[in-house]
Formats: sequence, C-alpha cells, structure tokens
Amino acid sequence: MDMIDILRRFIKAERTGNWELHLQTVKDMLPYLAASGHNLYVKSSRVYLQQMENLKTTHPEVLAFLQSGHHVIRRSDKFWAGLSSDLVIEQVLMRSLKTTGGMTRGRGMSEGQRAQWILSMPDCAEMNNALQEFTGVNYGTSDQHKEAEVPFVEETSLRNIETGVSADKFVNVDNSKELGIKILKSMDKKKIDEFSFKRKEQATILSAKSAIKVDDDVIIVDSQLLFQRFLAASNGIYEDQSEIFTYELCSHPSSMFDPNGLMQTAQKSSLADAIWGKGDCCAFEMSEND
Repeated sequence: MDMIDILRRFIKAERTGNWELHLQTVKDMLPYLAASGHNLYVKSSRVYLQQMENLKTTHPEVLAFLQSGHHVIRRSDKFWAGLSSDLVIEQVLMRSLKTTGGMTRGRGMSEGQRAQWILSMPDCAEMNNALQEFTGVNYGTSDQHKEAEVPFVEETSLRNIETGVSADKFVNVDNSKELGIKILKSMDKKKIDEFSFKRKEQATILSAKSAIKVDDDVIIVDSQLLFQRFLAASNGIYEDQSEIFTYELCSHPSSMFDPNGLMQTAQKSSLADAIWGKGDCCAFEMSEND
C-alpha cells in the first residue's frame, strides 16, 4: 500500500503541477527502485534531485518557473489536466509518427521531409483535436480491469495471487524499502559513475527462485507455462500424460543449444556431408518428355 500511495501522490503531482510534491514522490521512490535493481533510474533520479535542490542558489528564476506549475504540460485549462513531457510526446508526436501517413508509414526519411513533418505537427495536432471534439470521437480507456477480483487466503508466507505459488523463506521482496534505504546509504559520498550495485543486496523476488544462470545471464523459468507446454506436447503421444513428467527436464532443447546455453550455429558443411552420405547426388539430363 505504501508503493500505491507513492504512485497516487506522483500522479497527483503531475496532474496538478505540484512541484514540491513531485520532488517528494521521486525521493520516496528511490528505495524501491534500488531494491528492485533499476540501477540507472536510481543514479539518474538521485542526481536529478540534487540538481533540483540546488536551483534556489544556482537558478532561482528557473525554480520559480517550476514552482508555478510549469514542469508539466497542459493541453487544456482543466485543473487535473497536467501531463509529463514524455507522456505528451507519446500521445501526440509518437502516436502520429507510427500511424498511417506518419514518418514510419508512407513517407520518406530525408532531412527535408523530417523537418517539414515535425514543424507541421503542432498545427496538425490542433486540427486533430478540433475534429475529435466536433465529431465526438476520441480515445478513451475503461475503468474495468481483468484482475479486478483478487483472492485472499490466510497464509504467513508471500503468495502470488495470480498463479497461487507461495514464496519460500529466501524471498524478501516485502522488505524492499529497508533494503533500498540500505543501498542508498552505501551510495553516500561516492561518485555516481564509479558506484556499482550488488545483486545480493537487492530484493529477492518470487520468480528469482525459478531461474537458471547461463553465462552470468539469469533466465526466468515460468513453471506454469512449462507445465502447459508439456501437457500440449504429450497430448496424443502418451495414453497417460503423467508419464512425460517422469523424465528429467531441461530448460533448453539439447539438440539446439550447446552445454553453455548458447544456441548452436548453423553448419552448412555438416548438412552437405549428410546429404551426400545418403547416396550418389548428381544431375541428370532430362528429356523433353520428362
């Protein structure tokens, strides 16, 4: 609930243009970002907060501009209409970029065409909004969510409410805030570009216990998906489908992957040798009747 509250306050800060609440919520996010392994977000957000706190001495006029609500973009004069700049880019520029007639569909990519398209976008966006208001056709989202019903059970351990899998004693994601604060304290008085995060100090999630390590890369294994695939593959092959689970399972097909987990490269010479080994391979002259 603490994370949900942070998210609610962050949305409120962006929607209403509340600069102080914006900085506070970003600061409150830091422990959770550190505990979850979003290392670049942690470094960038910490530098961002330090620079914003120094605005009162370095650029007081910029601070006054931001405090008046100009750190967000408003496409209307409604109180709850503030939007983050990256969100506005996605809603206006990127959406029109990827639709029919946009930059990536049906247009060239020369420098002149890019400049003409980008410079004409503000007027096109205004015309698009006016047409939507005139026709009453616009984009919207539903309040209904497919995970609206959540089962609650009495258990002492953590439990995935979607799959029903219970966590063991090594899963400590419920202590994310404490773990994140500890990581942030270890960053004090250290250069941001030289500091390195340690995986063992971060939170251990439920799926991490269902993973394998291949060349320092952690691959998450979805046990439920693996079970469903085995059932589908055994259908029609085994009378008793439980027989397929009597064999030792591997995460990758051994015929397609090397022992180190890397996919085998194609060897055309081996394929050619196998074809030639099947018998005499030669070209025959065909008659006109063949």
